[in-house]
Amino acid sequence: MIARKARRAIERVGVLGAIVKSAPGQHVVQTARGARVVREPLRFIALQLRPAPAADYRLRKSGLRIFLRHRTRDVHILNEIFGGTGGRNSYEPPLAVACALAGNPAPRILDLGGNIGLFGTYVLGRWPAAKIHSFEPDPTNLRILRRVIAANELERRWSVTPAAVANHSGEMDFASGLFADSHLASEEDGHRAATLEKAPGCDGAQTITVPTSDIFEEDHDVDLMKMDIEGGEWPILTDPRLAGLKANVLVLEWHARGCPEPNARAATVRLLRTAGYTGLEEIETGAENGLLWAWREV
Repeated sequence: MIARKARRAIERVGVLGAIVKSAPGQHVVQTARGARVVREPLRFIALQLRPAPAADYRLRKSGLRIFLRHRTRDVHILNEIFGGTGGRNSYEPPLAVACALAGNPAPRILDLGGNIGLFGTYVLGRWPAAKIHSFEPDPTNLRILRRVIAANELERRWSVTPAAVANHSGEMDFASGLFADSHLASEEDGHRAATLEKAPGCDGAQTITVPTSDIFEEDHDVDLMKMDIEGGEWPILTDPRLAGLKANVLVLEWHARGCPEPNARAATVRLLRTAGYTGLEEIETGAENGLLWAWREV
């Protein structure tokens, strides 16, 4: 409530709104929000003042350890997952999903796009007995993901496959070193490579070859599947085997990148409903991406 009132007040004052929406203003906002979700807020704020190596923190609610690369998209993802963005947790399941999962104290989770383990630690904070299998192809993210698992001594319940997910097994070119924005490579990435290498926080940006796993050949008989793979979702969503996916609940971030149709949101909704995911709740919707929950209604 307080956060909403503050946002409305800022929006009414044009100059103040412009300052808050500027890059420096957003850095301050993201820093303040992120500091609230860890148990070491002063250190968090101090390290946000300058580029820093990955720093470890304990989440305020669960006490689980995480690692963040300051002044990167890691902080935005932290806020998105743990409720710092507008006071709302983007991955809080809708009521219908929460009720369905409530009867299972140890849900099985498939995490497509494990990144640095923030979604995984959210899951384990909410369902401490959950079992997670993450897929993450980017070596820079994978190193931190494995550190998170080891630091929390979760090797028995949290496994990782160092590969990208797709609708086929083999290899793919992958734009690596872009933090949460690493993705299936395209011709455009080749044209932008020099720019990315010089951009702040993207010194390691490069195109590499990574293995791919056919998600339909993996064990997808899970209680919840999360998919955030930066445009790599389209070969999966358009595959006719989607109707046979055994995960009854999906939380999906769709992207305009790679979409075979002009309207990525409409394509996502239609493909999910055709595959039997008739329950749907949209959390965020933008021009380039959006987040939604989808489930098969009984």
